[in-house]
Amino acid sequence: MVILSLVFSLSANAATETSLAKGAIYLEAVSYRVVTEFNVHAMQKDKVSEQSLFETLALGDGYSEQLAPTSKPLKQSWQKYRSFAWQKHTQTDGDIDTYVFNDMRILHREFLAILAGVKQELKTDLMDPAEAAQSGALLLIEQLGSEYLEISAATFGVFGFAGSQEAIQIESRAKAFDRMLNELKKLYIEDSDKSRKINKLALRWKFIKGTLLAYNERSAPFAVAKTVAFIRKQIQEI
Repeated sequence: MVILSLVFSLSANAATETSLAKGAIYLEAVSYRVVTEFNVHAMQKDKVSEQSLFETLALGDGYSEQLAPTSKPLKQSWQKYRSFAWQKHTQTDGDIDTYVFNDMRILHREFLAILAGVKQELKTDLMDPAEAAQSGALLLIEQLGSEYLEISAATFGVFGFAGSQEAIQIESRAKAFDRMLNELKKLYIEDSDKSRKINKLALRWKFIKGTLLAYNERSAPFAVAKTVAFIRKQIQEI
């Protein structure tokens, strides 16, 4: 009985650690999604995009709360970042702070630096291959979406900065997403339902990839944001 209790306890602890590790990567993904939703709202200025930003921030609040026992500084940094984004999204054309995205990027980098330490502590690099591939794909698509939207926002004359260091990473992250997609296909080759979902998102990825890589030639922010949302949903359902 004692042995069974010990085994159950160890299993429960492992499950908790896995959940926290996954939560840390999901929170990182959400932090990039904030950039996407923030810029979409800056360009559209409608209730739908505002609600989407609100829901993204609320999602991040949930993951932040989950990780709070692991790192108090992480929660504090997330609060600064998300509060800044929500406060600044209501600006109108007449009083836009031209430095808003630079300040937001600084807060994001500070948050990511703290999160990197938390991920190391939670050993996210030792996650189960399936969990790692799923959460890794989610993070990559959010990074790609945010980087593209940042460039597009500059084209539209709002917050983003074209030619930023973040934007240059689009090509390498697109290659990484290709690798992650192939990994998911291999992992779920015998699962017909999940294979079908992966094939659906692969088709959308094929559609969006060319647009992402042509970030210096044309701007299609709303099509990219919509496609990223579809891919996000498919990844989460795997």
